[in-house]
Amino acid sequence: MRVLHVTPCYPPTWAYGGIPRAVHGLARAQVRAGLDVRVWTTDVYDATRRAPVPARHHLDGVEVVVSRVASNRLAWSHQLYLPMGTPPLADVDVVHLHAHRNLLNVQAFRGARAAGLPVVLTPHGTLPRIERKVGLKRLWDALFDGHVPASADRVIATSRAEVRQVLAAGVHGDRVARIPNGLWLEEFDELPPRGTFRAAHGLGDAPIVAYLGQITPRKGVDTLVRAFAGAAMGDARLVLAGPARGMDVPGGVFHAGTLEGPDRLALLVDADVLAYPSTHEVFGLVPLEGLMCGAPVVVGGDCGCGELIGEAGAGLLVAGGDVEALRGALRTLLSDRDAARGMVERGRRYIARHLGYAEVAAAHQRVYDAVRA
Repeated sequence: MRVLHVTPCYPPTWAYGGIPRAVHGLARAQVRAGLDVRVWTTDVYDATRRAPVPARHHLDGVEVVVSRVASNRLAWSHQLYLPMGTPPLADVDVVHLHAHRNLLNVQAFRGARAAGLPVVLTPHGTLPRIERKVGLKRLWDALFDGHVPASADRVIATSRAEVRQVLAAGVHGDRVARIPNGLWLEEFDELPPRGTFRAAHGLGDAPIVAYLGQITPRKGVDTLVRAFAGAAMGDARLVLAGPARGMDVPGGVFHAGTLEGPDRLALLVDADVLAYPSTHEVFGLVPLEGLMCGAPVVVGGDCGCGELIGEAGAGLLVAGGDVEALRGALRTLLSDRDAARGMVERGRRYIARHLGYAEVAAAHQRVYDAVRA
């Protein structure tokens, strides 16, 4: 079976958040499971640069077809991807769209329907008209692809929170499947020595509270910064890692930039607490990665990742925007290290049982088989 994944951004485009990470993880796992996998994406990279990759190449056994975008600035600033190319649909059995409201999906959906190919959509939390440019999103849906979610053969939600979003968008319940994002468990077999990140950045011995992801109010980073206001967290250092989008990093906060590979793991290993107080987040891999690196976590209670953390008893949950609750949770984990270690161990066991990519790839295979039947 050949699967075409359609995503506006793909590795090495890590600055665009979790979607390229999730799509790459799934595609790589599907290759290991014996599927023939192709990805159609664009050359976006960050605010000023294009991805330094060939138009056609292979990554971890996945065939990657890259179309140039007409404007890198429009893609970064407005999520407006204008691909200068067409979807590679030859010899494809299933088209799997990722995210919503992008022209790659519009072209791929129309091409798939013209060719009689089944279409699967994973919105990755992009279905609701929230946060920014609500009017433009409504106009986009009316002009381009507002019909796609309800018309897709299956819509895959990564959490119960996203299932609710999908149903609210008019998708019939029998077309919805729930499959969580996965983790490469072997990535955490050999971690950087504890203290590597501290030493590299001269952070000393003070406790580290870390956040890793896009630095934006939607992720609750503004709430996290306020929790540290006025030395309220004592000598603890706040470390933010990721691209700043929609807010500035204030003075006194250490900004590590966008981290990947060993640097990313080194921060998670050195974090005394990992904070991820996001709202309207349908999944969120970072807290799970943090647990695998030994970091106790505080997460937003209304996000999809919070569902799993709560189910596993693997961390503390806080309401979005509640500065005092977040500050209290951080203090609890910094002061009660035995309780924190217990949460980490429960989280690791839960992840190993439920979120390995072999299981996640097999669940997607069952969806593909169903839509092809």
